Amino acid sequence: MKTPGRTLSVAAAVLIAAPVLAEDVVIVFKTDGPEGAGTSTQYYSSERMRSSEGQQDTIFEYASGKIVNIDHKKKEYSEITLAEIEESMKAMNAQMEQARAQMESMPAAMRERMAKMMGGMGGEVTVTKGGTREVAGYSTQEYVLTMGEGTRLTFWNTSDLAMPIPAADLRKLASFTGPMATMANNPMFKGFGQLAEKMKELEGITLADTTSVSMMGRGFESSREATEVRTGPIPASDFDVATIATGYKKVKSPLAELGKR
Repeated sequence: MKTPGRTLSVAAAVLIAAPVLAEDVVIVFKTDGPEGAGTSTQYYSSERMRSSEGQQDTIFEYASGKIVNIDHKKKEYSEITLAEIEESMKAMNAQMEQARAQMESMPAAMRERMAKMMGGMGGEVTVTKGGTREVAGYSTQEYVLTMGEGTRLTFWNTSDLAMPIPAADLRKLASFTGPMATMANNPMFKGFGQLAEKMKELEGITLADTTSVSMMGRGFESSREATEVRTGPIPASDFDVATIATGYKKVKSPLAELGKR
């Protein structure tokens, strides 16, 4: 399972991409996080995208909305669609509504203490435009997003690279921000809704990012920086589940259980 920070980073890289048809793109990143240093690769074509990170692979098919998650360590894979995730999110939203009602009945001082424990997830989100630097041969602009006292996201984006994602499918891909919108219904997490909106202010494609999150007395930090950018046709085998997950067992997607626990 990807970390929240990494999921936001990948989503942001796509959601802020200019909806202009272009060549296929492959971006190789060096990464660093709680599990140590490593590499990850993002593949973008006009029909699909793939995120390959260590023991995990995720393939998204724009037209059908199908998401395939591959676990190389367990030698398992699962499939789910955005429509199915939306149904699961409805159940999760009902649980969040109950949590919101319980929190609203608490004394103001207690609500404030809980918000601080969560690292200010209910705080305001700000976007600051910083300096520029070169990443993987591309000029990038720095953007810093902060949410409350505990969350800081920094992106270095380039406007010199276009993604081959049709505009209609780009809007469909925006459904990845659904969980943030759902969490925004809870006063403790309203910052997530603002975060999804603020990310729209970022221009270009993300080639480097850092994430710093502090919550419940614990901290999380990760970073990612592109070391190589390739353009041109991507072999079909790089998106083929049968090839990537040869001999793996198909299991039920854990995302289908959202809101049922």
